[in-house]
Amino acid sequence: MFLVAAPHLGDPNFMRSVVYLLRHGEDGSMGLIVNRPLPMPLSEIWDETPEGLRDAQVVAEGGPVDRHQGLLLHGDPSLPGCQPLAADLAIGGERAALAVRYARGPDGSGPRLFLGYAGWGPGQLAEEIAEGAWLLRPGSALHVVMAPDHDLWQRLLAGGSAVGPPAPSLN
Repeated sequence: MFLVAAPHLGDPNFMRSVVYLLRHGEDGSMGLIVNRPLPMPLSEIWDETPEGLRDAQVVAEGGPVDRHQGLLLHGDPSLPGCQPLAADLAIGGERAALAVRYARGPDGSGPRLFLGYAGWGPGQLAEEIAEGAWLLRPGSALHVVMAPDHDLWQRLLAGGSAVGPPAPSLN
C-alpha cells in the first residue's frame, strides 16, 4: 500500500512524499519514503559496499526516524542471509551474496539503501488518514527497489497508477 501525502500536508518530513507501507497493525505502522533519492554513491555511507555497487546512486531518505541507520532493500528474497518481506521484496543479505548478485550494478530488482524510516504509534496513522493527511493507493514493491520515479507523487495524487505512463491529463 502507498500512502500519498495530501497537498496540504505541511510537515516538511512528508511534504510531497510517497510512503510504501511495510507494516500496519495494532502496535503501529512503518513505511519508507520511496521518492526522495539522495545524491551520493552507496560507498559514501557503506564502507563494505560490494564492488559492483560502489558508485551506484541508490541511497534514499526513508523517513525521519533513525536517519543514521539504513535498510538495504532489494527484490531477491532468495538471496542468502536476507529477510524476506514479501514475494518480491527483502532486506539485506550476506555481503558475498550481494556482491555476486549485483556484480554488474543495480538492476530492476534494486538494491536501494534507505536511511531512516517513517513510523507511527498505535492508531496514529489511522487518525492522520481520517483527517485527510494521506491518500491510499495500491502499492508496488517494484517502486521500493527501482530508481525513483520523480512524477510518482503527482501521478498517485491524481488517482493514477504507480506503474505505467502518467495519465495524459498530467502532461
